[in-house]
Amino acid sequence: MYIFIKGMITNIELELLKSYKDKAYIMGLLCEQSYNYYSFVKNMINIPLILINTSMTILNSIIENSNDLKIPNIILNSSTGLIIAFVSQYKLYEKINEFHQLQNKFNKLSSNIEKKLILDMDNILDSDINGYIETYDILIDNMVYPINDKIKNKIKKQFQEKLALPAILSVDIVECNNKCCNQV
Repeated sequence: MYIFIKGMITNIELELLKSYKDKAYIMGLLCEQSYNYYSFVKNMINIPLILINTSMTILNSIIENSNDLKIPNIILNSSTGLIIAFVSQYKLYEKINEFHQLQNKFNKLSSNIEKKLILDMDNILDSDINGYIETYDILIDNMVYPINDKIKNKIKKQFQEKLALPAILSVDIVECNNKCCNQV
């Protein structure tokens, strides 16, 4: 038998709210790890770009005969163009920006839920719970880029059975390589 007092939430609603605090926290970690991953990739791509442009500058200042510079300049300029095209094609800057913003938003959501649970537990309303869930769902719906499977597996192993996991971590992807799976 449950005793329900108007304005107070039930134990089930309390557990639901705690699970969304955990999910927002985990999503914040996933976004942070994704941000770090794409920042690392961007930095690794920028190193050759810096080296190429530096060597082009050195060659242009050392060699006086412009005919001797044609082939090295073509090679170095085309390498620069390929690297910039790679960065653009894989939208590294956009991914870095999105995951950084989402990390902050998920962390803020988790922190707001935790603050409500600790400081204002007696005044939690159904509308508060619905608002937190809606905010979480909106953040998930607005994710444009997928999270790397290695990052997902790492976080899942670290927090499985310790915290409530978001849906993107609760499903294992199974590959089927036999003929019956490939039939339409």
